[in-house]
Amino acid sequence: MHPDGGRAVFFIVEPNRDQLVALEQKLRDSLLKPVVGAVFSLTEALAAFDPAHRSPGKTVIRVVEP
Repeated sequence: MHPDGGRAVFFIVEPNRDQLVALEQKLRDSLLKPVVGAVFSLTEALAAFDPAHRSPGKTVIRVVEP
């Protein structure tokens, strides 16, 4: 089932260890700054998909509370 105007795309990701290690190092060196738009607890995860909660950046669902 797709939302109006939506489409499905099939793709395969083949992880590359060297690229993942380089990405990890950039994160550790603060060279990458992910944009977080909203953070939800696991109990609020359903609300994360509500269009009313859309914001620029990534939506994070926190599985373990600090």
